[in-house]
Amino acid sequence: MKSNYMTRAMVHPDPRFAVILGKMGYEAKVGSASDDLAALRTEYQNIVGKRAFHGWSANDLREKIEAAKSGQ
Repeated sequence: MKSNYMTRAMVHPDPRFAVILGKMGYEAKVGSASDDLAALRTEYQNIVGKRAFHGWSANDLREKIEAAKSGQ
């Protein structure tokens, strides 16, 4: 995901940024994606026994988890 001012402002700990940008028509889609990515990283660590590389996307992690489950 490309990081720009809007994406950084939407995930800022101060909720005022999200409220203002929400009124301007921007949606906070980043929060659920980051929660999903954190869950995938935890699942990867439980299955493989090593921590996931932070440069991997959610799709990359899903592929690696499936490969580990199938024994490849």
